[in-house]
Amino acid sequence: MRKFLVSNIADRPHRKIYASLGNNAFFDLAPGQHGWDDFCSISKGDWVYVINANRKIPVAYQVVAILDEIETEEHQMLGSRLVSAIGGNTRVLFGKPVKRVDTIYTKFVSDNAVTSSKLRPDGQMYQGFNCAEVVDEYL
Repeated sequence: MRKFLVSNIADRPHRKIYASLGNNAFFDLAPGQHGWDDFCSISKGDWVYVINANRKIPVAYQVVAILDEIETEEHQMLGSRLVSAIGGNTRVLFGKPVKRVDTIYTKFVSDNAVTSSKLRPDGQMYQGFNCAEVVDEYL
Protein backbone atom coordinates (compact mmCIF):
# COMPACT_ATOMS: atom_id res chain seq x y z
CA MET A 1 0.00 0.00 0.00
CA ARG A 2 1.30 3.42 -0.97
CA LYS A 3 0.28 6.79 0.43
CA PHE A 4 -0.39 10.09 -1.34
CA LEU A 5 -1.17 13.69 -0.46
CA VAL A 6 -3.64 15.62 -2.64
CA SER A 7 -4.99 19.15 -2.47
CA ASN A 8 -8.66 20.07 -2.58
CA ILE A 9 -8.25 23.59 -1.21
CA ALA A 10 -10.64 24.82 -3.91
CA ASP A 11 -13.30 22.71 -2.17
CA ARG A 12 -14.33 20.91 -5.37
CA PRO A 13 -17.54 18.96 -4.58
CA HIS A 14 -16.39 15.54 -5.86
CA ARG A 15 -19.22 13.57 -4.22
CA LYS A 16 -21.81 15.79 -5.84
CA ILE A 17 -20.16 15.91 -9.29
CA TYR A 18 -19.73 12.13 -9.51
CA ALA A 19 -22.77 10.95 -7.48
CA SER A 20 -24.28 9.19 -10.51
CA LEU A 21 -21.12 7.07 -10.86
CA GLY A 22 -20.97 5.85 -7.28
CA ASN A 23 -20.67 6.86 -3.68
CA ASN A 24 -17.76 8.58 -2.00
CA ALA A 25 -15.83 10.20 -4.84
CA PHE A 26 -13.18 12.24 -3.07
CA PHE A 27 -10.70 13.51 -5.69
CA ASP A 28 -10.16 13.89 -9.42
CA LEU A 29 -7.40 15.10 -11.71
CA ALA A 30 -6.78 15.43 -15.45
CA PRO A 31 -3.62 15.25 -17.56
CA GLY A 32 -1.62 18.45 -17.66
CA GLN A 33 -2.26 19.22 -14.01
CA HIS A 34 0.76 19.12 -11.70
CA GLY A 35 1.13 15.78 -9.96
CA TRP A 36 -0.52 13.80 -12.76
CA ASP A 37 2.25 11.17 -12.87
CA ASP A 38 2.02 10.49 -9.12
CA PHE A 39 -1.79 10.57 -9.34
CA CYS A 40 -1.77 7.94 -12.11
CA SER A 41 0.25 5.60 -9.91
CA ILE A 42 -2.49 5.51 -7.23
CA SER A 43 -4.05 2.04 -7.05
CA LYS A 44 -6.97 0.41 -5.31
CA GLY A 45 -6.04 -0.08 -1.64
CA ASP A 46 -3.71 2.93 -1.45
CA TRP A 47 -4.29 5.64 1.13
CA VAL A 48 -4.85 9.26 0.12
CA TYR A 49 -4.64 12.25 2.48
CA VAL A 50 -6.78 15.17 1.24
CA ILE A 51 -6.00 18.79 2.11
CA ASN A 52 -9.33 20.58 2.50
CA ALA A 53 -10.36 24.23 2.03
CA ASN A 54 -9.30 24.99 5.62
CA ARG A 55 -5.79 23.75 4.79
CA LYS A 56 -6.23 20.77 7.09
CA ILE A 57 -6.18 17.02 6.58
CA PRO A 58 -9.14 15.65 8.50
CA VAL A 59 -8.95 12.00 7.36
CA ALA A 60 -7.10 9.54 5.17
CA TYR A 61 -9.11 7.67 2.55
CA GLN A 62 -8.48 4.18 1.28
CA VAL A 63 -9.09 3.94 -2.46
CA VAL A 64 -11.84 1.40 -3.21
CA ALA A 65 -12.45 2.26 -6.88
CA ILE A 66 -10.90 4.30 -9.67
CA LEU A 67 -12.67 5.44 -12.82
CA ASP A 68 -10.68 6.69 -15.79
CA GLU A 69 -11.66 8.59 -18.92
CA ILE A 70 -14.48 10.51 -17.25
CA GLU A 71 -15.69 13.59 -19.10
CA THR A 72 -16.63 16.72 -17.19
CA GLU A 73 -17.28 20.30 -18.15
CA GLU A 74 -17.24 23.62 -16.35
CA HIS A 75 -20.47 25.55 -16.36
CA GLN A 76 -20.42 29.23 -15.43
CA MET A 77 -23.47 29.00 -13.17
CA LEU A 78 -23.52 25.33 -12.15
CA GLY A 79 -19.79 24.69 -11.66
CA SER A 80 -18.28 21.36 -12.66
CA ARG A 81 -20.60 18.67 -13.90
CA LEU A 82 -20.36 15.15 -15.24
CA VAL A 83 -20.87 14.84 -18.98
CA SER A 84 -20.04 11.19 -19.65
CA ALA A 85 -18.52 8.12 -18.01
CA ILE A 86 -16.47 7.56 -21.17
CA GLY A 87 -14.54 9.65 -23.62
CA GLY A 88 -12.95 12.12 -21.24
CA ASN A 89 -9.54 12.38 -19.63
CA THR A 90 -10.36 12.81 -15.94
CA ARG A 91 -9.42 10.18 -13.35
CA VAL A 92 -11.69 9.93 -10.28
CA LEU A 93 -10.92 8.28 -6.94
CA PHE A 94 -13.62 6.74 -4.75
CA GLY A 95 -12.88 5.66 -1.22
CA LYS A 96 -13.72 5.24 2.42
CA PRO A 97 -12.28 7.12 5.40
CA VAL A 98 -9.83 4.87 7.25
CA LYS A 99 -7.86 7.09 9.63
CA ARG A 100 -8.57 10.29 11.51
CA VAL A 101 -5.67 12.71 10.97
CA ASP A 102 -6.88 16.20 12.03
CA THR A 103 -3.71 18.12 11.34
CA ILE A 104 -2.67 21.23 9.44
CA TYR A 105 -1.18 20.19 6.12
CA THR A 106 2.17 22.00 6.61
CA LYS A 107 2.84 19.93 9.73
CA PHE A 108 1.88 16.75 7.85
CA VAL A 109 4.21 17.68 4.96
CA SER A 110 7.19 18.36 7.24
CA ASP A 111 6.54 15.41 9.57
CA ASN A 112 6.31 12.99 6.63
CA ALA A 113 9.03 14.39 4.35
CA VAL A 114 6.61 14.93 1.45
CA THR A 115 8.47 16.44 -1.50
CA SER A 116 7.24 18.06 -4.68
CA SER A 117 8.39 20.90 -6.90
CA LYS A 118 5.12 22.57 -5.87
CA LEU A 119 5.92 22.43 -2.12
CA ARG A 120 8.34 24.76 -0.36
CA PRO A 121 10.79 23.35 2.20
CA ASP A 122 8.58 24.74 5.01
CA GLY A 123 5.65 22.70 3.64
CA GLN A 124 3.69 25.57 2.09
CA MET A 125 2.11 24.85 -1.29
CA TYR A 126 2.96 26.79 -4.39
CA GLN A 127 0.04 27.49 -6.69
CA GLY A 128 -0.81 24.39 -8.68
CA PHE A 129 0.05 21.68 -6.15
CA ASN A 130 -2.25 18.70 -6.68
CA CYS A 131 -0.62 15.38 -5.77
CA ALA A 132 2.58 13.88 -4.36
CA GLU A 133 3.52 10.50 -2.98
CA VAL A 134 4.16 10.33 0.77
CA VAL A 135 7.34 8.64 2.01
CA ASP A 136 5.96 5.55 3.76
CA GLU A 137 8.67 5.16 6.38
CA TYR A 138 7.51 8.26 8.28
CA LEU A 139 3.84 7.28 8.77
